[in-house]
Amino acid sequence: MALKKIVLKSSAEDAHKRLDQFLAERLPESLAQPVSKGKARKLIVAGAVYLNGKRVRIASKELIPGARIEAYVDVNRLYSDETSKDRAFEMTLERILFEDEYLIVVNKPAGLPTQPTLDEARDNLFAALKRYLTKEGEPEPYLALHHRLDRDTSGVVLFVKGREANAGVAEFFSKHLAQKTYNALTHGAKAGVKVPEHWTIENYLGKARIAGKRAKFTAVRSGGDHAQTEFQLLERLTRGFWVEARPITGRTHQIRVHLSEYGLPILGDSFYGAREGSAARVMLHAACLTFPHPIHKVEIKVQSPLPEDFLKCLQAIRKTNP
Repeated sequence: MALKKIVLKSSAEDAHKRLDQFLAERLPESLAQPVSKGKARKLIVAGAVYLNGKRVRIASKELIPGARIEAYVDVNRLYSDETSKDRAFEMTLERILFEDEYLIVVNKPAGLPTQPTLDEARDNLFAALKRYLTKEGEPEPYLALHHRLDRDTSGVVLFVKGREANAGVAEFFSKHLAQKTYNALTHGAKAGVKVPEHWTIENYLGKARIAGKRAKFTAVRSGGDHAQTEFQLLERLTRGFWVEARPITGRTHQIRVHLSEYGLPILGDSFYGAREGSAARVMLHAACLTFPHPIHKVEIKVQSPLPEDFLKCLQAIRKTNP
C-alpha cells in the first residue's frame, strides 16, 4: 500500500504539547481509526514525521503554535501485529515458575525486553509482571529486578517482591552464589577448531565499538571485566552444536561473545558473527537458576523448559544428520 501523506498544523492549544501526543490526538481524524501514543512514537522513530520541513525523531519534541507537521503513514504496517511494538504482553499463571512472599521467578519469552527501554512504546517483562501482580483497590505492588536477559534470550528471570529480600539477592548475585545454566544452539566449528565435551573460557571483556546504539563486546588484553564461562557439549550435530553454558561471572553478552570468539556463534546472533537468517532469533535459553533463598537460606532450583522455537530449530538441525 502507498504511503498516505497527512499534513497538520498546531494551534495555540497545542503549545508545549509533545509531538507524539499531538499525533495521537489528530491522526485519527485522517485515518478514521484510533492511534495510540505508542503508534505515534513508532512513526516518529521510523523517520516518517517532519516538523516544519525537517525530519524529527524525538517523540517528546514540544510544539509551538502554527507548526506544520507532515506524517507519512503506511496504514497496514502501522496496525500490523507483526511490526507493532506497542502491544502489551500478558503475563499468565503458566509463566510463573516459582513464587513466595519474597520472590517471584518467571519464564521470559524471546523478543520481550526484561526492563523498560528508550522506546517507551515497547512493553517489557518488568511492566507486564507488575500489571499481573496489581490487585484492584490495593496499593501498587513492590517489584525489584537484580539481573536481566537480553531481549532475544528466553528463560528464567528472578524478581524481588519483598524489600527485605533485596540485600540477600544482591549478595548471591554479586558473590556468584547463584548458578545459571543456559542452552545454546551454535553454528558448526570453523576449520581447525576442536570442540571437546567440556571446556572453559576465561578472559576479560570490554566494549569493542558502538554499532548503531548497541554496545558490542570483545575480549581485551587490558581493562575490561573478568569473564568466565564453563561449557558442556550436549549434542554434536552435522551443522552445529547443542551446548550448555554455565557463566561464573555475569558480564553483558558474555556467553554470546565467548562462543562467537571460540568459533561457535549462536544461531540467529548475526551481531556476533552468525549467518543472517540462520534462525529467527538468538538461540539462547536460560534453562535453570539455582540460588540460596535470601530469607530461608534453603537452596532453590528453578527450571524453564526449552521453548517451542528452540526445539524446532534443534529438530531442523538434527534432520541434516546422516
